[in-house]
Amino acid sequence: MDVNRREQNIKSIIKLENRIIKCRRCPGPLKCISKPAMGKGDLVPEAIIVFECENTNTRQLEWIVELRNAVQKYFNVEAAYHTFMVRCQPKACPLGDAIPCRITNPLLGSNDICRLSNQYCSGTPIKPTDESVVNCLNYLIEELDIFQPRYVLLFGKRVTEFIFRAYGILESIQDRLVFYHEGTTYLSIINDQSFRAEDIKNLAALV
Repeated sequence: MDVNRREQNIKSIIKLENRIIKCRRCPGPLKCISKPAMGKGDLVPEAIIVFECENTNTRQLEWIVELRNAVQKYFNVEAAYHTFMVRCQPKACPLGDAIPCRITNPLLGSNDICRLSNQYCSGTPIKPTDESVVNCLNYLIEELDIFQPRYVLLFGKRVTEFIFRAYGILESIQDRLVFYHEGTTYLSIINDQSFRAEDIKNLAALV
């Protein structure tokens, strides 16, 4: 284990996360989140899984552990990490939508209790807009640059499209596409809704 690298990564990630917490680029979604989504896992990762945003699966610790274990096994790496392209999951909520956008203070407490209804948040998660993705993308690019992993698994068509464009790759988007950038192998997983941990074996066979 490279102790110096781990310590440097920790310092860099703490600085990055502090900037994400203070970010006010998307005032709408900010109203209905208690805190932005952050990456989790080993801080010297050889493989990183990138999701579009938090979803039902990523909130299930058992599913995440199963997926990361499969990545470590079939890609023959010791450390894995997962993160998000969009940090603030937008929600459809009549109460939140009625509040002017100029109000940027969160309506949710740390326990996800809405300050307007005094009940647990009932907002419905919706797809992030392209504007939200663009506002957040630089954080993901910086995160990948900090870690410089051997492999990056891109979950979903939008994640693949935006990462491709960020690196100047204009190829048509396909499932199970492999491309290389500055020593890192990127793999696209377009059909992410039907993807299972056991599918990692077939994905690893592509590299």
